This record gives sequence, structure tokens and C-alpha cells, in this order.
Amino acid sequence: MDLKKIKSMLFEDIELVLGNLGMTYEIIGDNVYSTCPTHEGSDNNRAFSLSLDKQIWRCWTRDCQQHFDNDIFGLIRGVLSMEADREVGFKEALLWSCKILNINSKDVKVNKVQVEEPSDFVKMVDIFSELSDQPDEPSSVDSCSRVIHPSEYFSDRGYKDETLLHFEVGDCIDKGSSMVYRAVIPIHNDDGSKVIAQIGRTTRDYRKPKFLFTKGFDKRNFLYNYHRAIETGKQKSCLFITEGQGDVWKLFEAGVVNAVSIFGKSLSAQQQIKLERSGVTTLVVLTDNDQAGRESKTEIQRRLGRLFSLRFPRLTRKDVGAMSIEDIESKILNQVEGTF
Repeated sequence: MDLKKIKSMLFEDIELVLGNLGMTYEIIGDNVYSTCPTHEGSDNNRAFSLSLDKQIWRCWTRDCQQHFDNDIFGLIRGVLSMEADREVGFKEALLWSCKILNINSKDVKVNKVQVEEPSDFVKMVDIFSELSDQPDEPSSVDSCSRVIHPSEYFSDRGYKDETLLHFEVGDCIDKGSSMVYRAVIPIHNDDGSKVIAQIGRTTRDYRKPKFLFTKGFDKRNFLYNYHRAIETGKQKSCLFITEGQGDVWKLFEAGVVNAVSIFGKSLSAQQQIKLERSGVTTLVVLTDNDQAGRESKTEIQRRLGRLFSLRFPRLTRKDVGAMSIEDIESKILNQVEGTF
């Protein structure tokens, strides 16, 4: 028996598989939707999608499939890793599959080609983009042309008005836009000559999902705030790396202007190339103080450790955005003098 047969058997009895993984889910047509079972703090019941037809999955909030692979064995690895609080390998996922399918693992033939077959991730993005019943997909959102500055929503959350004006963050009042009732964050191209996309953060709890992106925007190709950060970054030969835009704003309020965000926990190959070509030699990595953020630090260390001098200051709160200016100065900036 080979891997292809086992994959087929797993999907033939997918409810058995998902049940044993402890997932609560709904099936609509050929697609399964759920909170993402592979990371902490998942509360969006459409954050996870599994195509029963294409047999691939995606986490729409943190791109967990990029770390674990987007096939059924990657999903099993991700859930088992979450449960065990350690990295679970392919062999353990395969043994788990054999156990629930009541297969003798000694009868399974695995060759190198099967295990290392190319990922379907790029194909998967196109596939899920075509699903008419996927309401949370970022690329289905239009930009807002009528915005009030500064954003009252983010102002109420402690950001200074001058900061929000500097980053051009406002609230959408265009009722003809999908961004209405959202605080919108503009994203510029690398030289800052034009706005290429917007992020809309819901200002009303009943509106889902929490974040929406302009249609067609691929966050893997950009670093938020790069056009503002790069001049000082080159002067100091350093960039600060964060997960979210709010982290960049809070660092700005603390006097750090050479900070960018990677739009989440995952550093893409395109973002890595941009950093390599930026001319900086030091990266101060400030991903969130949670499991996802720790995984991100480990991945950045693995991929960039030989290319940059990496600094990993400890956070006293969940993320930089939640820290006070005093804490940022005393707990972070005192450790990285000369980098900003």
C-alpha cells in the first residue's frame, strides 16, 4: 500500500479523520470550514478551509499550511504538533493515519519521491479564490475611497492622532464599499509613490472577518512601511521586523522609524529576497509573544541566521502594540542601541 492509497482512504472517511483530530467543522458542498486547528487563539469559524475535491487545505489567518504543507498529512502534522507542543514529523503523521484507518504500518511502502512531491500551495490559492461560498477570502474586497482621518477606532485604542495621520490610517465611510465600518490602513509600493492596497480592520464586532484586504493584493510580495523605513534602515544598517501594522506604529511612537511588518507570522520567500536586497545587515525581530510568534522566530533564525545579524529582544506583553512606550524603551530599545 502506498501514500496515494492512504490519502484516498483518509478522504473517503474524512469525518473520521476530522473527528479524531478533535475538530468542530461544517461541510458546505465540497469544502470543509472550521477554526484553524493548527495554531493558538483561533476564533474565526471560517479561518480554515479544506477542499475535498482538490484535497488541500489553507489557514486564511496565519498561512499555517506553508509551515506544515497543505496536504492531508500536513494537516495531521499541524494538529498533532499543536497538541504535543512540539514539531511532529511526517512519520508520526503517517503512523497516526494508519492507526485510525486500522492499517498495519508495515504494509505501507514510502519512497523518497512520494514524500517530497511538490507542494500544491500556489495552485491552492487560485482554487479557493474561485469558491463562491468562501466569505472570508481577503482578495474579494474592494478598496474604500471615502475615508475620515485620523481613525477614531485606532485613536480609541491608544494610538496618537499624529501617528495615525503619519501612516494615513482612517475610517471608511463609503457605504458602497466592502470596507465600510472598517478602519483602513493604506499599503504603498516600495518607493512610496502610490497606494497599492488597503487593509480594513472591522470596527464592529458583528462584521466578519476581522481583517479584509483589497482585491488582488498578495501580501507575500510586500513589507508594510518599507518605503518609510528603508532610508533610516540603510543608514543604521538595520530593520525592525514585526507581525502587525500596529506594532510598527507603536515603535514609531517610541522613536523607531525603520520598522516593517510581514503581515502575520510567516516570512515569505519574496519578503526574504526584499530583505536580502535592502542593504541592511541587522534585523531586530519582534514577532508576537505567543506560540505562533515563537515559531516565526525559529523559522527566521533558520532561514536568515547566516545572512543577517539577528536580535531577538524579549517582549513583556503579547505584542509590541500592547506595550507602553516606557516598556518599549526600557525593555527593547535599551538592548539594541544604535539600530534605530
